[in-house]
Amino acid sequence: MKLAVYQIGLGSFGRYGFEKFLEMHNHFEEVDIEFKGLCDTDFDKREKAERFAESQGVNIEIYDKVENLYSDASQLDQNILIYDAGPTDTHASNIYRSMSHGFYHLAEKPPSMKRQQHLKEKQLAEKNSVMWKVDFVERENPVVKKTRELLKGKELERIKVFRESSVGIEKLIKPAEKHGIKGGDILDKMIHEVYILDFLESAEKDTNIELKEANTKYFMPWKPSSQKMLGLNGGYTEEISYNTATAQTQAVLESEDTEISLNSSWLGLSKECRIEAKKAEEELGVKVVDSEYSETKDTAFINEEARFFIIEGETYLLGDMLHKKLYDLDKGEKIELDYYLHDQLYRVIRKAVLDASKNKDSKTSLSKDTDIFMNTIFDIKENIIEGDYLEELDSSLERFESLVVEDGKVLETKEPELILS
Repeated sequence: MKLAVYQIGLGSFGRYGFEKFLEMHNHFEEVDIEFKGLCDTDFDKREKAERFAESQGVNIEIYDKVENLYSDASQLDQNILIYDAGPTDTHASNIYRSMSHGFYHLAEKPPSMKRQQHLKEKQLAEKNSVMWKVDFVERENPVVKKTRELLKGKELERIKVFRESSVGIEKLIKPAEKHGIKGGDILDKMIHEVYILDFLESAEKDTNIELKEANTKYFMPWKPSSQKMLGLNGGYTEEISYNTATAQTQAVLESEDTEISLNSSWLGLSKECRIEAKKAEEELGVKVVDSEYSETKDTAFINEEARFFIIEGETYLLGDMLHKKLYDLDKGEKIELDYYLHDQLYRVIRKAVLDASKNKDSKTSLSKDTDIFMNTIFDIKENIIEGDYLEELDSSLERFESLVVEDGKVLETKEPELILS
């Protein structure tokens, strides 16, 4: 039986996913894939996608409305896979559509912005005996896969994870370019860390994790010098609530006797992240963070990024996912990683294709670990400490202003110093 594939959206990952599916259309041997159509609201993106598909020998339907895509897909008598790379705030409604039609759905993260949406997705999937997945691509990162292997049967005391960047600063400076990035640091950054469940499972720990505390240090201003804060869906809000976009957060979780610390940021590196990065530089002679000056017209800013974890216990590891390197901290040595023929996104898509091609009765409606992790993320988001609105806004604006230089150019091109303040 053929598997028909339709795609929604051509965002950053969406462009890569589009290329992967066209490649599979022509060369995938395990399943007979037919890429049928693509939907995007942007005319130029649709036109470029159609031309690229033609250059690969694939004729596709182009849609400007997702309703028309689903209408055509529902006429086919074959298995359907929907790849949803559209705007974050439309993922839940698209999953609902797929569930009602009995289509397999692969969504970019996050699949939903609120717990009620997740529960509805779960209920629809179980009711219709169909499956949806999230593209948790870091589960396919060679650093994560090797760490899972090294943790098998080992004592695991602590996991510390840092996923931090300056994307919030870019969003404030270049709002049109970063319009599609929504949700704040928890729903955009922290949601990647589902692989901690894989680590717990390898170490034979309970994967039912409990939230101990969650603290948000900064919230996102709506605009520079604004008296409003950014909302989850890109608008503004004048109160601190679930719908306010967070900008720098730490959550402490627990599984049996294992402590887990998740750190995420949209406003540059946190102090905790800098301390761990400095320690890695001193002990291993390696840099696990990227930090440079970036300029746009009359504004320059410190552009920072970190994606690493530290494992403490019987095995002491540092996993640098940004640069795809893994270190044994006891020996002070780099650990060789396994080679994979295809990249992380391709492997995620391949698994979804194989799942979607199965008979309906053999599919699993929702994986337990996805359910556990999504509910943990909602626990964190719902448990942010509410502070004084104006104080929090002033603090966040001060943080933003400390990392930008306006009406002038940065003359030095050297990497900014990794200070701990």
